[in-house]
Order: sequence, then C-alpha cells, then structure tokens
Amino acid sequence: MLSQAITRIQRHRPWCLRQQGREAAVLIPITRSEMDPELILTVRSALLNTHRGEVCFPGGKRDESDLELSQTALREAQEELGIASRDVELCGPLGQVVSKHHLHVTPWVGLVPPSLPLHPNPAEIARVFKVPLRFFLEQGPPEIERLTVEGQVWEMPSWVYDGERIWGLTAYMICELLNIGFKLSIPMPRRPERRTG
Repeated sequence: MLSQAITRIQRHRPWCLRQQGREAAVLIPITRSEMDPELILTVRSALLNTHRGEVCFPGGKRDESDLELSQTALREAQEELGIASRDVELCGPLGQVVSKHHLHVTPWVGLVPPSLPLHPNPAEIARVFKVPLRFFLEQGPPEIERLTVEGQVWEMPSWVYDGERIWGLTAYMICELLNIGFKLSIPMPRRPERRTG
C-alpha cells in the first residue's frame, strides 16, 4: 500500500503558485510501514504568536540559508521534533498553498523509521501524536468548515482524532496526499489561490 502511494507521489506534478511571495515549507512525515503507516502531527505551543494550539505538520518560513524548500522542511522538522535529515527519505512535494498569513507553503512528503525517537521542542510544540493512515482511508470524506479571511470565504476539510481537530491547511494537505497517493476521490474545496487562471 505505502510503496505504491510513494511511487504515485514521486510521479506527481504538483500545482505551483504563479505569483511570488514569502515562502515556507512543511514536512509531511509518514512512518515507513507497509502494514500500518502513520502520519506524525504536532500541536503548536500556546506560547507562539501564530497557530497556537493548532494541529500542524512541522514546518516554517524559508531561511536565506535554505537553498531549496525541501531544506526548509527538513530543517524545521529537526528544530521542532529532532528529526535528523539523514532519517528522512524525501518522496516529493504536493501542491503549493497560501496560508491565512499569506505564506506560500510547499508540503514535502517524507518517510521516517517507525521507531524513530521524537524530541519535541517545548518552545514550539505542545504535543506530538500519530494518526494511522487507515483512519483517513476508512473515515470517508472529512467535514467541511468555512473560515472568512479578509472578506474571502475559505472552505476547509476537518477531522477529529484522539480529541484533536485536524483542519485548515493541514487537513487540506492530507486530502491531497490521500487523493494522489492512495487514489481516493475526496472532494477538494476550491481554495482562493486557485480561483484565478
């Protein structure tokens, strides 16, 4: 199951934004297990200025020292969860999206060992948890929530797992991961950045 999904992601030609903007990247870490692969998710610290208490993938803004956005994703995963770059097998990017703070975010899918120790940075991460991919595969389409940002209505997928609400860009990225890698047909809400052209 997982190996076929990774092959599809590697062959995928993701959506790219036409306009330039402040760049960011996230890592979508999947445990390498054919039997029961899991997504690694974080809950952001209440001490942060933005996204406090939200469920997210490890990631952040591109530094000047990052030659590529894949390096941004790997660097942030190390800073937030202690995942060394050598322990990540990058598979490829998904489509770029724009955050509510106007960051142009590129998600990178990566495989990590199932037993890899995680060391969350308490200044950024309140909690780390794993969600079996089968949860999303068996749940069916997520609920759709609506968020108004600067007068625009954004439709966002949403799941609840282990008491945590997985929604917004994180849930949107998961939908694309499932549709591309696992050939699901989850209806994708049309995002504002895709409404022109």
